Amino acid sequence: MRNLIHIFSLLLIIISCNIDEVYIDVFDPEQSRIDSLNQRLEDKNLIFSYFDRNGILSYDTTQRGVFYSAIDDGNELVFPEINDIVSINIAGYYTNDSIFYTNDSIDLVIFDTNQQSLAESIGYFDPTKYYSPLVYTYNGLGSFFPIVSDHGYLSLLSDFKTALGKSLSTISENGKIKILMPSGNAYGESGNTNNPEIPEDAVLIFDIHLIKIRK
Repeated sequence: MRNLIHIFSLLLIIISCNIDEVYIDVFDPEQSRIDSLNQRLEDKNLIFSYFDRNGILSYDTTQRGVFYSAIDDGNELVFPEINDIVSINIAGYYTNDSIFYTNDSIDLVIFDTNQQSLAESIGYFDPTKYYSPLVYTYNGLGSFFPIVSDHGYLSLLSDFKTALGKSLSTISENGKIKILMPSGNAYGESGNTNNPEIPEDAVLIFDIHLIKIRK
């Protein structure tokens, strides 16, 4: 019996020596929290740098930390009110330190626009896309933002819609705003592999032009 025990123990040793070491990646919630805070700080520093480079002195934030700023107050005659039909033009950019397109003083990658002239001017034009103003019913919160084929992703970005609703209330017809979303408010560390493709940890910047208000 004792010999059998020795033989069994020897077999275990031999088997264990032939097994490769296995490493298990265990989720650490505290480290995840720290990483998230560090990324948030990096994003805010980039956004503040963008403000400085573009001379943007006034801005506000939503409760969830999305930045927005009125770049042009508009005609100051017609302001958006609940249930008005608003028409907007939009250009979306991202930046994550690997960037190559700019029409500002900080390098940005454009990933979305409904303006054909802009798309053509930078070689972004896609003949399969329909370029026209985005039209929807304004309700002050952005929650009625339309689900349209080329820009449907915007309807899924709840923090964008909130910022859009708040920022439009600060301008009048023909006014312009910028919305700047830290990566944690957009696609975060995973990015987006669908259309539009967004890399991980990318800050999103939107130029919005309120071109028409119908009462």
